[in-house]
Amino acid sequence: MFSTAEITAFIGALIWPFIRISAMMLVAPVFSAKSVPVKVRVAAAMAMTLVVMPVLPPLPLVDFISGEALLIAVHQVLIGAIMGFALQLAFNLFVMAGHILAMQAGLGFSMMNSPQDGVQVTVVGQLYLMLATLLYLALDGHLILIREVLNSFTLLPIGAGGISPAGYWMLVSWGSTMFLSSVMIVLPAITALLMVNVSFGVMSKASPQLNPFSVGFLITIILAFAIIYITLPTLIPHFEKIMTAIFQLIQDILQQSTASLPTASLCAKGIV
Repeated sequence: MFSTAEITAFIGALIWPFIRISAMMLVAPVFSAKSVPVKVRVAAAMAMTLVVMPVLPPLPLVDFISGEALLIAVHQVLIGAIMGFALQLAFNLFVMAGHILAMQAGLGFSMMNSPQDGVQVTVVGQLYLMLATLLYLALDGHLILIREVLNSFTLLPIGAGGISPAGYWMLVSWGSTMFLSSVMIVLPAITALLMVNVSFGVMSKASPQLNPFSVGFLITIILAFAIIYITLPTLIPHFEKIMTAIFQLIQDILQQSTASLPTASLCAKGIV
């Protein structure tokens, strides 16, 4: 026969990591796509939980019908969701870059539903998102994310607390980096399109009877496709740099949250 404490410890070792991992899969790119069935996500989260259970740090013994258990569950949801949301920001960066380029090239009228979020985005933004997703899978980014989630149980153990206010601020501050990086990705294409528009302006001023703007729209679109084709290889170094930065951000958020916890609190919970 098993005692109540042993049953509580086993259920806790299963439930707490499952909540954190499933929250990550609910928000992270690829895992959270609407094309991925919910049953597949639940099965993957349960499989990862069974793998991580034997190497978990000591867990707090709490009554599952209590306020403390509810607080721990909320912390696990926030930790997993923030890790997935940080990576979601990196993917939306490419959508924003494509949107900026589409508006400059006159392709903003072409919209389609994104399979990732289910919202309407420009076709160019969808193209950049698809390329980012393929690069993410080709470079084993999904495996790196799973590794970071498993490492999070060591950096920020269950029951030790949640994300600190400084960690939330680090995530919010990365928004400025997101806007800057999206502009840097399409800056060569925007510069080339600007030169094209300047050329049409000079032609219109030098010879108004030619009326270059009557055909300039079509020429701009054709040149925009050529510029996109030429600048696509530059996405690879940008993607690698952004992925490195975002995974470093996740580690910094977890380490900052761990550093903000008092040692006495960790000792009281049996973690150190």
